[in-house]
Amino acid sequence: MTADPGTYPQPIPDPPPTTPSRAKLFLWIGAPLVLAGALAAVLIAVFGASTGPLNGTLSLRCDMQCIKSTADGYDGYRDISDGAQVTLVDETGRVVATTALHRGGGATDIVDGVWVRAFTFEFTDVPDAERYGVHFGNDSRGTIWKDADDAKRNGWQLSLGD
Repeated sequence: MTADPGTYPQPIPDPPPTTPSRAKLFLWIGAPLVLAGALAAVLIAVFGASTGPLNGTLSLRCDMQCIKSTADGYDGYRDISDGAQVTLVDETGRVVATTALHRGGGATDIVDGVWVRAFTFEFTDVPDAERYGVHFGNDSRGTIWKDADDAKRNGWQLSLGD
């Protein structure tokens, strides 16, 4: 095509401004948000939400030898002593916390004519669960279960012995 000698060449218009494609927008905005959400989900799954502390007492009912014994545990209760491990499990049986028995007070009390040595225990930073089981002492003692609400409200009041 030839230009007419009396006309001026027409200017070429500027191209329209470019907008980032949706893919680029996702990479710069969406991907970090998705990654942050995934990281939060992993942290919750690994560390779980905490239900706070759970606690309880254990009353070891025994004869007079219980108080005469120099060792904390005696006779069939040698596994029950100050510092003995207490384990907390969730509904799947997975251990979620451990603590130790702590001998309460100084002297052993007499309740209804029976000598009673009292222990306390407390689990801190317990992850949420539907129910909890507490185990102390040797393997033959078993696990004592409570639903989560009852465990949070009342803890455990356990008794062992005569």
